[in-house]
Amino acid sequence: MIALVLSLVVAAPFPLPAIDGKPLAVSEGQKVFRLPMRFEKVKSFYLEQLGASATVIEKSVAGNRVLHVTAKGKAESWVKAVVREGEVDTVIEVTPVMRLAEEEISGNGRPLVEFIIGRSGDVQKALNTIDHAEQMRSK
Repeated sequence: MIALVLSLVVAAPFPLPAIDGKPLAVSEGQKVFRLPMRFEKVKSFYLEQLGASATVIEKSVAGNRVLHVTAKGKAESWVKAVVREGEVDTVIEVTPVMRLAEEEISGNGRPLVEFIIGRSGDVQKALNTIDHAEQMRSK
């Protein structure tokens, strides 16, 4: 339980570039961000900021560039982000990590579905004909 709480405290939010030195206004749980910045500036920010902690792959879709950013660390609060180039802005879609509280499961009841696979008589006869003695293994 303590590890879960520590991972939530340590997990940093997805980094967003500042616009003219001012941080972007974001709301709780926001996953899509529209930045009035050119794609090149956003791309260089992520290459510099994330470095070895994420995989950054650039592709081109319908004439616009797309940057796929995937987190490598397990302590991150995000899994992946897609940065899309627009005509005058850049759109960032972030996929956050879902963290649920621990739940202890206990009980002694039987499962609702139980599979019982029996052995046919022919198989039992075949097994009885095999010599399972130690002397057979040493040869």
